[in-house]
Amino acid sequence: MQGDPRMVGEFVDRVGSRSRMRTNDKEAKRVESLVNPRLLDTPKQAAFDRITRHCADIFDCSIALISLIDAHRQWFLSSVGVDLKEPPRGISFCSYTIESGCTLLLPNAAEDHRFCNSPLVIDAPAIRSYLGVPLKSPEGELIGTLCVADQREHHFHTGHIARLEALAATVEDLIAAYSKDLRTSYIGASHGARSSRLKLSERIFKQTEKIAKLGSWEYDIETQRLSWSDEAFVIFGSPQNPPTRIEETFPYYTSEDRQRVATTVTQILKDRMPFEFESGLNAADGTIKRLKATGEYFEGDKHSPARLVGVIQDITETYQARLALQRAANRDPLTGLYNRNAFDRFVQNALAEVRQTGSHAFLMMLDLDGFKDINDTFGHLVGDFVLTEISSRIRDALPGGAIVARWGGDEFAVLTNLGLSFEGAEQLGKEILGALNRQFDISGRKMAVSATCGLIEIDTESSAREIVRKADLALYHGKEREPGRVHVYVPSLEKANHFRQVAIATVREALDDDRVYAAYQPIIELTTNRIVGLEALMRLHTITGEQITASEVLPAILDPILSREIGERMLSCVCAELADLEQTHAGIHISINATEADLLTRDFVGHVLSSLNQAGISPAKITLEVTETMLMVNDADTVRDVLSSLSAAGMTIALDDFGTGFSSLSHLRDFPINKVKIDKSFISSFNKDHQSRLIVQALVSMASNLGMEVIAEGVETEAQRNLLIQLGCKFGQGYLYSPAETACRIKEMEFAQNAIRPVRIRTAA
Repeated sequence: MQGDPRMVGEFVDRVGSRSRMRTNDKEAKRVESLVNPRLLDTPKQAAFDRITRHCADIFDCSIALISLIDAHRQWFLSSVGVDLKEPPRGISFCSYTIESGCTLLLPNAAEDHRFCNSPLVIDAPAIRSYLGVPLKSPEGELIGTLCVADQREHHFHTGHIARLEALAATVEDLIAAYSKDLRTSYIGASHGARSSRLKLSERIFKQTEKIAKLGSWEYDIETQRLSWSDEAFVIFGSPQNPPTRIEETFPYYTSEDRQRVATTVTQILKDRMPFEFESGLNAADGTIKRLKATGEYFEGDKHSPARLVGVIQDITETYQARLALQRAANRDPLTGLYNRNAFDRFVQNALAEVRQTGSHAFLMMLDLDGFKDINDTFGHLVGDFVLTEISSRIRDALPGGAIVARWGGDEFAVLTNLGLSFEGAEQLGKEILGALNRQFDISGRKMAVSATCGLIEIDTESSAREIVRKADLALYHGKEREPGRVHVYVPSLEKANHFRQVAIATVREALDDDRVYAAYQPIIELTTNRIVGLEALMRLHTITGEQITASEVLPAILDPILSREIGERMLSCVCAELADLEQTHAGIHISINATEADLLTRDFVGHVLSSLNQAGISPAKITLEVTETMLMVNDADTVRDVLSSLSAAGMTIALDDFGTGFSSLSHLRDFPINKVKIDKSFISSFNKDHQSRLIVQALVSMASNLGMEVIAEGVETEAQRNLLIQLGCKFGQGYLYSPAETACRIKEMEFAQNAIRPVRIRTAA
């Protein structure tokens, strides 16, 4: 605690009007109560030192003081954690306590206008938290404080006040006894009076021991006899046959600490050095405690034999609080599993062991499939119960030595034990997935939650963070392609991941720079070549002016966040350009493509209808195209509600890529579908492939019987057009007519009935 003298002087000058209290009878009387018993500038007293040491231990703080304040300075009757001898009264925190006459609690001195500029806050010891209790002289005058301080903010709270005030009362008793002892020595008190004072001091010290849960002990090395104070006896659980030899105390220590304690004591007797240790204690009354022991060796002389002397303290409450803090720092509060921070350390340690021993270890990342359904259906309380049960299943499936952590909301990480083979790790992953796949019985309803696993062997060339990233990459690709299985990381995944990252960055930059726009591909009535509709397709310009299609940045289109932003941009373009397009193509409809993220967004319906309304566009002018995979998501009920709401508002719903899925017929029945678009893979081959022709004919016939319009995609030749007309398909789109073009070019485009090549529309000057 050493401040800059100039800073101290400046602070004292600023608060001088406060620190130089008016000299009056009351202040003079207060200072006199310090001077007459000669409390100031006296040698250190062991009794007071024990109090401050106890305070530092009890409150787990760096500074503890018994501070006396005279007219101009602060003097320490006892101190822990400071080396400043006599700081000016003007910078003393304790002076404020004296002035107020009541306990002072400062959560953060740096934010308190009275102390924020103090050198004790700005400079060492950088005090933040302070708790001080006034001390009174035997005559009732405020003479100082018992205080504790620390560099940590909010370290003390109101619950500490009563404990410190109790210790302050003990200090006042000691001061009273000490003052009385001084006065008695000056007047030559009798031996009986000194004996009485000694008893008083002993009684006060016993009170201090009881408050601090601290007892003393002494071991006579010559007789090998052990003696205890009353509180030490209580800490050991008040055994019926108190140990009288030091080795008789060893069985009381917990099994994991017993040998260490015995070794420590043996070493102390040999080295004769001060010692300190912590240990678990099985007390005689059946309680389990945490014990802190300190002591030192005293050489014998003609008056007393050589001995060990020390104290023991019951620190059970402090120890449990420390364990609770450690658990909070390392454990997930819901599942009790390790959290991400703790798991990172385990991975670092495993990597070091693999490098050192050449052994094998594996890391798995697990992500739940279908958990969102449970949260949405039953609420988060049930979801939390399921997560807890899942955590137990993973933990039960692991062999000894393996570690599991909750990595995120419904994501878990597993670190296998060393020495496991690749086959063993893969089998362990399958067993974990099998354990998770068992159904849950929730309110009488069976619910299944599966998971997908990414697996990687810990290699010595990668960092811990890189290993986790690779396992997560394997998981990500696995969820896209084959959920519910174990997927092993292979280097080829990096190429796909790089392509995904580049695609996302490209689209993100284009969105930010307003380089994303809508291009429109005409939908043609095949018999007349009349434009009846347009499909809005995303296009973007690169910085160099190159045009990029959606398929070239497909991973970005599949990204949940970007796909929503793209959808909003496309809707904005359509709203801005439809009226202009209708001037030359009256009665057309515009098709826009939805994404899975759109259909699962709560406000999607409201946002679309609101945007159309603000632009003065009827929903009947819009066709929403969805793919069959979007109808197969876990939350199919939400998708159905979204499509039904839009259909009820007048919007047309089209099923894109019809015929390529697994359950097209059931989707036509279960969802409000008005149009179907036959996938171009059938159209491209049906002139030559009889089976493809039969499939197209069946699809057209079935859709027509259900009252649905049919649009053929990928029409590229006149022969395909003619055959589609023969099969009864009325509408088509494809390169035979036009690729997707800007709104300006579409406005100038029409097709003569017998000519495929577009002709320019003449407009008035």
